[in-house]
Amino acid sequence: MSRHEPASRREHRRDPMSMSNQPALQTSSGLIWIVVGGCFAIASLVPLVMLALAGGASTPIAVVAITAVLLLYAAIIVLRFAVARRPIRLWWMAACMLMMAAVALVGIWAAAIIEAS
Repeated sequence: MSRHEPASRREHRRDPMSMSNQPALQTSSGLIWIVVGGCFAIASLVPLVMLALAGGASTPIAVVAITAVLLLYAAIIVLRFAVARRPIRLWWMAACMLMMAAVALVGIWAAAIIEAS
């Protein structure tokens, strides 16, 4: 930014290095979150389903984690078509994706600890 720019223009210019300025959170249609979320759901469901089918002590935790991952992915899809304002829709889709990652990580971690003990 130049010192010679009008103050109003300097205030409206956004920081290009800010994480909130990435296209997936500003201009995307939301399809990227559906695709990446689907790939992540499949990748996280493989070990969770294997743990659930093993029939060990961790089965209830694995089933809860599977259900939560599927519900969060369904929320991503519903948000894509239900929320009209693009920035809000994209932020919520990103939040669901992060929650899906956290649930899968904690679920697999907890199930692995139970199976190991």
